Amino acid sequence: MKGYLLLTGGVLVLVLGLFGVVVVLEIPVLTNPVPLMHSSGALAAVIGVGLLSLDVLVPVPSSLVMIAHGSLFGVWAGAGLSLLGGTAATLIGFLAGRFVRDPVRQLTSPRLRGWAEWLLGHWGWLAVLATRPVPVLAETVAVLVGTTTMRWPGVLVAGVLGNLVPALVYAWAGAAATQAVSSASVFGWVLGLTVLAAVLAVVVRGCPVRAAGR
Repeated sequence: MKGYLLLTGGVLVLVLGLFGVVVVLEIPVLTNPVPLMHSSGALAAVIGVGLLSLDVLVPVPSSLVMIAHGSLFGVWAGAGLSLLGGTAATLIGFLAGRFVRDPVRQLTSPRLRGWAEWLLGHWGWLAVLATRPVPVLAETVAVLVGTTTMRWPGVLVAGVLGNLVPALVYAWAGAAATQAVSSASVFGWVLGLTVLAAVLAVVVRGCPVRAAGR
């Protein structure tokens, strides 16, 4: 487990450390990019997608960006922009995992590596889907899946499906522009709907634990 624990811990420390730096330095575009987006016109789409894409590398308030997309461009266009940026972040995390795959393999036993690669290779798409709305965990899972034999088409589909619910719900919240819509309630809806989608996927495909024991 050493290799996987080191990788997981390293990603968590890096993401949380960068978050601390951003908070201390109070970098406007990373603490609250909404004013910049609202004053940038059509360029706001590029800024929003770029920030969401880099969310795996730098701490970005992704929910605020997606809500701003809905406020500026409406539900469907805003959701499309957020879906593009969120999926790009998933792919960047997967690419980062590819770069550290060899060192992880050197630190793990063949048996453990085989089990982990089977589990993540077959069910990594579900982990990506289920964790996309959760900060830090989403980035960690994307990198871990990148160390397995999972291929680009699979992670692309998982990224699209995992980002679809957050993109739509946050865009709706931004387009609604009402005080009745709180960040906490929106996040609750996003998380609940994503978990429901993941549960349905498990029911359709079968239980990975049971399959592993065959």
